[in-house]
Amino acid sequence: MDMSPASQPNFQSTGGRRADRRSYEAQIQFRKGVKRATVKLQDISQLGARVSGVFLVHEDDHFYLTLPGLAPIEARVAWVSQFEFGCEFLKPLNPVILESVIARS
Repeated sequence: MDMSPASQPNFQSTGGRRADRRSYEAQIQFRKGVKRATVKLQDISQLGARVSGVFLVHEDDHFYLTLPGLAPIEARVAWVSQFEFGCEFLKPLNPVILESVIARS
């Protein structure tokens, strides 16, 4: 596989991310096993979100987030920094659903 810089995707427009993040602040439900908490969503994209709260998580943990009006979304922790973490949705959000969620805020 060719891994030269010319063969790698260019993510400059998204700050190195695979999708643009949209500002979206909301209190949402977090569930990991039997543990539940209300956490704050900071931003969101089709592929993931940034979450803040006091819940202890570790990279690669799997959990569920429940956004307003949607069924729980399975995700995994991509990174952790103090009291916030980034997550990747196991199934990307449909762009129409993402726009609908953002429009409700």
